[in-house]
Amino acid sequence: MLHILNKAPHSDAAQQMLQAASGDDVLLLIEEAVQAALYPNWDGWHSGVSSIFLLAEDLSARGLHQVAVTNGLPMVEMDEFIVLTEQNEQIVTWY
Repeated sequence: MLHILNKAPHSDAAQQMLQAASGDDVLLLIEEAVQAALYPNWDGWHSGVSSIFLLAEDLSARGLHQVAVTNGLPMVEMDEFIVLTEQNEQIVTWY
């Protein structure tokens, strides 16, 4: 399952997403959720899900691209976002 979060990492939506996500799931952080790059201790980084990604375009728009690069955080471009949606039959978006 692909979980897409567009709210800040400490929002209620983020907490609900983390409670619902399981080991084989993929998390994609977009829009305001890419602020997670600023929080290395955020629960999402340690949630035990299969993969977690930040959308590179949203990182750049918020001046956080270099933070993600420096910290070795996994990023995807828009075309890779599309591939993730094609690879996952179930998608949940958290607002």
